[in-house]
Amino acid sequence: MSLDDRTRTLLRERELFLEGADPAERGIVRKEIAQSWKRSLMYGLEPERSRPTFRSELQSSEQLLSVAVPVIESKRGALVDSSSSLALTDASGWVLARWVEDSRFSRRLDRHDVLPGYSFAETTVGTNSGGMVLETGRPALVAGPEHFFEESLQLTCAGAPIHHPLTKRLIGTLNLTCRYSDTNPIMLSWVCEVATQIEKVLATTAHRREQLLFEAFLADNRDSRHAVICLDEQTIISNAAAARILGPSDQAILWEHAARTLRSGTDAAAEKTVSLADGAAVGVDVVPVTDGPATVGALLRLKISSHPSRSARSQEPVPALGDLVGHSPAWRAMCHAVTDTGTPALLLTGEPGVGKFAVARALADESDTAVVDALAPSTTSPDWNTRVGDAIDRAPSLLILRHLETLDSDALRTTASAVAAARARQIRVVATTSAPTPALSQLVEWFDRVVEVPSLADRAGDLPLLLETISRRYSQPGERVHWMPDAVQALGRIDWDRNVAGLDTLVRELVAGRNRRYIGAQDLPIEHRVQASRRQLQGLEQLEAKAIMNALRDAGGNKRLAADRLGIARSTLYRKVRALGIDIDSANF
Repeated sequence: MSLDDRTRTLLRERELFLEGADPAERGIVRKEIAQSWKRSLMYGLEPERSRPTFRSELQSSEQLLSVAVPVIESKRGALVDSSSSLALTDASGWVLARWVEDSRFSRRLDRHDVLPGYSFAETTVGTNSGGMVLETGRPALVAGPEHFFEESLQLTCAGAPIHHPLTKRLIGTLNLTCRYSDTNPIMLSWVCEVATQIEKVLATTAHRREQLLFEAFLADNRDSRHAVICLDEQTIISNAAAARILGPSDQAILWEHAARTLRSGTDAAAEKTVSLADGAAVGVDVVPVTDGPATVGALLRLKISSHPSRSARSQEPVPALGDLVGHSPAWRAMCHAVTDTGTPALLLTGEPGVGKFAVARALADESDTAVVDALAPSTTSPDWNTRVGDAIDRAPSLLILRHLETLDSDALRTTASAVAAARARQIRVVATTSAPTPALSQLVEWFDRVVEVPSLADRAGDLPLLLETISRRYSQPGERVHWMPDAVQALGRIDWDRNVAGLDTLVRELVAGRNRRYIGAQDLPIEHRVQASRRQLQGLEQLEAKAIMNALRDAGGNKRLAADRLGIARSTLYRKVRALGIDIDSANF
């Protein structure tokens, strides 16, 4: 690689960044590259060993391939006399196809895994043109030392987005790659021009595909009592019977099943069982929708009545809890438990933010409810015992005692007496605690039932319904926010420290005061996308992380001393800590 002044400067800035410096401070590195570098570290990547990942089975992208391949084939002449290649990826960064004419350059790309089936998403290899396009939705040029992945420092890539002409969603990227020494600014404009031609052909074929899907749906939907849908990667047409049972994430599930069935060459009409996002199992008949020899979509007949587990569950109503929503098994069990009229004293437990107080408030008329919060002492009577006694004297129908985990042993003993006094006066008592402790054992015996409000992790099937309900709370009247399947899937992978409260905060930030009708994964804040894509440590990585944590513990949290004991530079320690996702700031050494 030719080390001119610009290259040396970029390499120095890259090394300083990896040692902990902010590349934006000096303004040498382009803003979009600096932001991508930061995201790459947040994803837990390490430049020396974060390689592209391989997956043999990709989600169906026949529509994009059928349109893009002829367009790109017509441009192959531009690659003949140059050491360059074109690569097409899907909306998740997986390489679908590659075109290269130079055999030496082809072997070089093979060594870098620029091959179909490999992922070049930013979450996999860090800063690269395709990954940046998927992250920002805009064309991107990444030259040599601007890459995050160390093996790509001698390459330059230019990427352009490919949008669906009807939905306007980003469905893939087109990337031109060459040697760093051959970098030319015209690369970006050329690859954008080819991507635009692909979009124009897509616009023509998309209208015909949708017409064929609609005609197939009309021909089959004679009996509207049975659930029927017709779909491809981007479009779904359903009758009322299907719409009643399908949630926001189910289109992706059903299309993946249909595409896999059609590719396998097995009897497509044979009924198969598919699990929907809420865990319900439905029978599915798959019938291909064709345009001559090409398959453009599928018609699916859903068999709901043949699955008694689903019908029995749907017929069993969930006890109403105000405006709280949910249909997952954990939520249903909790609702039945707390609405039992034979429970005059109830203790609600659960993680912070699961909605214990909301459940308690939903159990009685708000105007006849007294609330005493251990974390919010009254200005007139800060003493907990006095406040509880005063609340009982008002004789409400429901007494709510919040945050019992913050009380000491003496306060818990008097609380037990207060619960007994309230029961004697026919006052229903509902108490909440986030962290059961041994000290609470003296109080539990005064409650008829202890019920755990399930965490968001235990309510995975409720996520689409929660998103829709919370969105309605913060949207303008008459407006509906649609959460795209990729966003629901990403949010489902997050470990929510504050549970529903954290989800509420996110939805409010994305929806309140904004004219946004569709929210996809690309619209989520960077910290949530990072959490959703955080990889699990495997094999030697687990041993390495354990060794680092042990060294930090033995050094009392001193990073320099820990690095010395590990035999590595302090800058290397910081890089490994970031790459392995170790939180040294909150660790107690």
